[in-house]
Amino acid sequence: ETNVRCHIMLDCSASMGYGSGAITKLEYGRTLASALAYFMTHQRDAVGLVTFDHKVKDYLPSRYRQGHLMRILRTLAGVTLGEQTNLSRPISDTAFSFQRKGLIILISDLMDEPENIVKGLQHLRFKGNDIIVFHTMDAAELTFPFDRYTEFEDMESHERLKASPHVVRQAYLEEVENFC
Repeated sequence: ETNVRCHIMLDCSASMGYGSGAITKLEYGRTLASALAYFMTHQRDAVGLVTFDHKVKDYLPSRYRQGHLMRILRTLAGVTLGEQTNLSRPISDTAFSFQRKGLIILISDLMDEPENIVKGLQHLRFKGNDIIVFHTMDAAELTFPFDRYTEFEDMESHERLKASPHVVRQAYLEEVENFC
């Protein structure tokens, strides 16, 4: 067995604030990041945390020290929603700070242009890192359960669209399938 150096990257952009049920995507991501940090620390692996939206909000380098897990958990507890998503910039910015190759865990709804996502992930891979992506989506985003005339609002741009779900459902589901 070898020790792993891990960086957990949590997307805190406004789109992560969506939740049709009891918890939002951000709350789910925060819980997932906390659990992963806990398990990795108890395996004696170094773990760090990066929270971001269009820029890096919090950066804790990967460490295996007493108390470091508590710093990570306190940071995660204080995470708030940010602004727009831009995956390539914060990933590229933090990739330069990763001194050694290791494991990068990205938790995001990936609500960004595909080119930005690929560019950011390629940058991490180029530096020799292994990458795990947890694509967080709400059930309503996948199934479009709306059945009444509804006003939809983009959580990042705040653009609004009023539509009958019966008219847009099929096109929306096809777009989501292509996106995924």
